[in-house]
Amino acid sequence: MAKLRDILNHIEEYIIGVGLLVMLIIVFFNALSRYIVHLEYAFTMEIVTSLFPWLTFFGAAVAVKRKGHLGFSLLTDLFPQKWKILADIFALFLMALLFAMILYFGTEMVMFERETHQVTPALSIPSWIVELSIPLGSLAIIMRTAQLGYIEFLRKE
Repeated sequence: MAKLRDILNHIEEYIIGVGLLVMLIIVFFNALSRYIVHLEYAFTMEIVTSLFPWLTFFGAAVAVKRKGHLGFSLLTDLFPQKWKILADIFALFLMALLFAMILYFGTEMVMFERETHQVTPALSIPSWIVELSIPLGSLAIIMRTAQLGYIEFLRKE
């Protein structure tokens, strides 16, 4: 059970690690083929650009988990401690709300792409596979936002 908890606690890092490794290998071999054999393969760059949104969304989830998300605290630094806590809770709520909307519209987009059978230009794989990063990444961000809120404000130790 502890092993499963460890995997789930670091799932975003695993996804990012595998994605970055695949991107590195593809770009490296594409650069070698371009300069040695003078050939460039378009499908390799499509794979790299298709992995990029996955890494972006899951990287944002890691940033939320590590409290590394951007914040502008010029005004809230002037607040009394009680108001700072309320401002932080409100910011977490707004972040969860924003990504809930992105989750909803991202899911709508994925469903539309599935229904219309859209494919990528070079590989002809279903476009919804690439775009699935938006709702899944948003869900990961929402879950990490809830986890951060629980750890920061609700957990009693």
